[in-house]
Amino acid sequence: MPLISAHTLIRIVASFHLTLGYLLIKSPETLSRVDSINVLGEALGLQQPNSALWQNPLAAGIAGLVLILSGISDMIATGGQEDTARNYWGNQGPVRCTFFAFVTGYIYIFKPGLGNTNYKTSEPLLNSLVFGWAFFESIWWFWIFTNLREEKSEAMARIARRRKHQEELEEN
Repeated sequence: MPLISAHTLIRIVASFHLTLGYLLIKSPETLSRVDSINVLGEALGLQQPNSALWQNPLAAGIAGLVLILSGISDMIATGGQEDTARNYWGNQGPVRCTFFAFVTGYIYIFKPGLGNTNYKTSEPLLNSLVFGWAFFESIWWFWIFTNLREEKSEAMARIARRRKHQEELEEN
Protein backbone atom coordinates (compact mmCIF):
# COMPACT_ATOMS: atom_id res chain seq x y z
CA MET A 1 0.00 0.00 0.00
CA PRO A 2 1.50 3.34 -1.04
CA LEU A 3 2.13 6.13 1.44
CA ILE A 4 -0.16 8.54 -0.43
CA SER A 5 -3.07 7.21 -2.46
CA ALA A 6 -3.25 7.82 -6.19
CA HIS A 7 -6.49 9.79 -5.90
CA THR A 8 -4.91 12.09 -3.31
CA LEU A 9 -1.97 12.67 -5.65
CA ILE A 10 -4.36 13.42 -8.51
CA ARG A 11 -6.17 15.97 -6.33
CA ILE A 12 -2.80 17.55 -5.45
CA VAL A 13 -1.89 17.81 -9.15
CA ALA A 14 -5.34 19.25 -9.91
CA SER A 15 -4.85 21.86 -7.16
CA PHE A 16 -1.43 22.62 -8.64
CA HIS A 17 -3.09 23.15 -12.05
CA LEU A 18 -5.66 25.49 -10.51
CA THR A 19 -2.90 27.48 -8.82
CA LEU A 20 -0.78 27.68 -11.98
CA GLY A 21 -3.82 28.72 -13.99
CA TYR A 22 -4.61 31.49 -11.54
CA LEU A 23 -1.00 32.70 -11.60
CA LEU A 24 -0.95 32.70 -15.41
CA ILE A 25 -4.07 34.85 -15.46
CA LYS A 26 -3.23 37.25 -12.63
CA SER A 27 0.58 37.59 -12.64
CA PRO A 28 2.52 35.34 -15.03
CA GLU A 29 5.81 37.11 -14.24
CA THR A 30 5.90 35.40 -10.83
CA LEU A 31 6.32 32.03 -12.54
CA SER A 32 9.56 33.15 -14.15
CA ARG A 33 11.02 33.90 -10.71
CA VAL A 34 10.49 30.43 -9.22
CA ASP A 35 13.88 29.25 -7.93
CA SER A 36 13.48 25.57 -8.82
CA ILE A 37 12.65 26.48 -12.44
CA ASN A 38 15.63 28.84 -12.68
CA VAL A 39 18.08 26.37 -11.13
CA LEU A 40 16.83 23.51 -13.31
CA GLY A 41 17.07 25.67 -16.42
CA GLU A 42 20.56 26.91 -15.62
CA ALA A 43 21.79 23.40 -14.82
CA LEU A 44 20.55 22.07 -18.16
CA GLY A 45 21.62 25.08 -20.19
CA LEU A 46 18.10 26.14 -21.10
CA GLN A 47 17.21 29.75 -21.70
CA GLN A 48 15.06 31.50 -19.12
CA PRO A 49 11.56 32.52 -20.17
CA ASN A 50 11.52 35.95 -21.72
CA SER A 51 9.13 38.76 -21.02
CA ALA A 52 6.89 37.75 -23.94
CA LEU A 53 5.06 35.43 -21.54
CA TRP A 54 3.73 38.24 -19.39
CA GLN A 55 3.67 40.92 -22.09
CA ASN A 56 1.13 38.83 -24.00
CA PRO A 57 -1.77 38.58 -21.57
CA LEU A 58 -3.97 36.79 -24.12
CA ALA A 59 -1.61 33.80 -24.46
CA ALA A 60 -0.96 33.62 -20.72
CA GLY A 61 -4.68 33.97 -19.99
CA ILE A 62 -5.63 31.18 -22.41
CA ALA A 63 -2.93 28.92 -20.98
CA GLY A 64 -4.24 29.73 -17.49
CA LEU A 65 -7.81 28.91 -18.49
CA VAL A 66 -6.70 25.59 -19.98
CA LEU A 67 -4.88 24.70 -16.75
CA ILE A 68 -7.91 25.69 -14.67
CA LEU A 69 -10.16 23.56 -16.89
CA SER A 70 -7.74 20.65 -16.52
CA GLY A 71 -7.71 21.06 -12.73
CA ILE A 72 -11.49 21.22 -12.44
CA SER A 73 -12.06 18.23 -14.72
CA ASP A 74 -9.45 16.19 -12.82
CA MET A 75 -11.10 17.06 -9.50
CA ILE A 76 -14.49 15.99 -10.84
CA ALA A 77 -13.07 12.76 -12.31
CA THR A 78 -11.59 11.70 -8.96
CA GLY A 79 -14.96 12.09 -7.26
CA GLY A 80 -16.80 9.51 -9.37
CA GLN A 81 -17.56 5.88 -8.63
CA GLU A 82 -14.43 3.97 -7.73
CA ASP A 83 -14.54 1.39 -10.52
CA THR A 84 -15.13 4.03 -13.20
CA ALA A 85 -12.52 6.39 -11.76
CA ARG A 86 -9.91 3.61 -11.49
CA ASN A 87 -10.50 2.62 -15.10
CA TYR A 88 -10.27 6.25 -16.24
CA TRP A 89 -7.10 7.05 -14.29
CA GLY A 90 -5.55 3.71 -15.15
CA ASN A 91 -5.71 4.84 -18.78
CA GLN A 92 -4.93 8.52 -18.21
CA GLY A 93 -1.87 8.02 -15.98
CA PRO A 94 0.45 6.36 -18.51
CA VAL A 95 -0.76 8.58 -21.36
CA ARG A 96 -0.06 11.78 -19.44
CA CYS A 97 3.26 10.49 -18.11
CA THR A 98 4.40 9.54 -21.61
CA PHE A 99 3.23 12.84 -23.11
CA PHE A 100 5.08 14.95 -20.56
CA ALA A 101 8.17 12.74 -20.83
CA PHE A 102 8.18 13.38 -24.59
CA VAL A 103 7.77 17.14 -24.06
CA THR A 104 10.63 17.10 -21.56
CA GLY A 105 12.82 15.09 -23.96
CA TYR A 106 11.96 17.34 -26.90
CA ILE A 107 12.92 20.48 -25.02
CA TYR A 108 16.15 18.94 -23.75
CA ILE A 109 17.23 17.49 -27.11
CA PHE A 110 16.38 20.58 -29.15
CA LYS A 111 17.52 23.19 -26.66
CA PRO A 112 19.24 26.12 -28.33
CA GLY A 113 22.97 26.61 -28.22
CA LEU A 114 23.86 23.34 -26.44
CA GLY A 115 24.95 24.95 -23.20
CA ASN A 116 25.03 28.52 -24.46
CA THR A 117 22.17 30.17 -22.56
CA ASN A 118 22.82 33.50 -24.28
CA TYR A 119 21.63 32.04 -27.57
CA LYS A 120 17.94 32.82 -28.14
CA THR A 121 15.52 30.72 -30.13
CA SER A 122 12.34 31.72 -31.88
CA GLU A 123 10.50 28.73 -30.42
CA PRO A 124 8.63 29.91 -27.34
CA LEU A 125 8.40 26.44 -25.78
CA LEU A 126 12.14 25.85 -25.51
CA ASN A 127 12.73 27.47 -22.13
CA SER A 128 13.22 26.49 -18.51
CA LEU A 129 9.63 27.28 -17.48
CA VAL A 130 8.02 24.86 -19.94
CA PHE A 131 10.73 22.27 -19.30
CA GLY A 132 10.27 22.49 -15.53
CA TRP A 133 6.49 22.20 -15.82
CA ALA A 134 6.70 19.17 -18.14
CA PHE A 135 9.44 17.55 -16.02
CA PHE A 136 7.50 17.90 -12.78
CA GLU A 137 4.29 16.72 -14.47
CA SER A 138 6.02 13.60 -15.81
CA ILE A 139 7.34 12.82 -12.31
CA TRP A 140 3.91 13.33 -10.73
CA TRP A 141 2.13 11.23 -13.33
CA PHE A 142 4.68 8.43 -13.06
CA TRP A 143 4.16 8.41 -9.30
CA ILE A 144 0.37 8.35 -9.79
CA PHE A 145 0.65 5.53 -12.31
CA THR A 146 2.80 3.39 -10.01
CA ASN A 147 0.43 4.03 -7.10
CA LEU A 148 -2.55 3.03 -9.23
CA ARG A 149 -0.79 -0.22 -10.11
CA GLU A 150 0.03 -0.91 -6.45
CA GLU A 151 -3.54 -0.21 -5.32
CA LYS A 152 -5.17 -2.19 -8.14
CA SER A 153 -5.57 -5.58 -6.44
CA GLU A 154 -6.99 -4.11 -3.23
CA ALA A 155 -9.33 -1.85 -5.16
CA MET A 156 -10.61 -4.66 -7.38
CA ALA A 157 -11.32 -6.82 -4.31
CA ARG A 158 -13.16 -3.89 -2.68
CA ILE A 159 -15.20 -3.25 -5.83
CA ALA A 160 -16.08 -6.96 -6.14
CA ARG A 161 -17.26 -7.05 -2.50
CA ARG A 162 -19.36 -3.93 -3.06
CA ARG A 163 -20.97 -5.42 -6.19
CA LYS A 164 -21.65 -8.70 -4.41
CA HIS A 165 -23.24 -6.85 -1.51
CA GLN A 166 -25.39 -4.83 -3.95
CA GLU A 167 -26.54 -7.99 -5.70
CA GLU A 168 -27.47 -9.55 -2.37
CA LEU A 169 -29.51 -6.48 -1.45
CA GLU A 170 -31.31 -6.55 -4.79
CA GLU A 171 -32.22 -10.23 -4.35
CA ASN A 172 -33.84 -9.59 -0.98
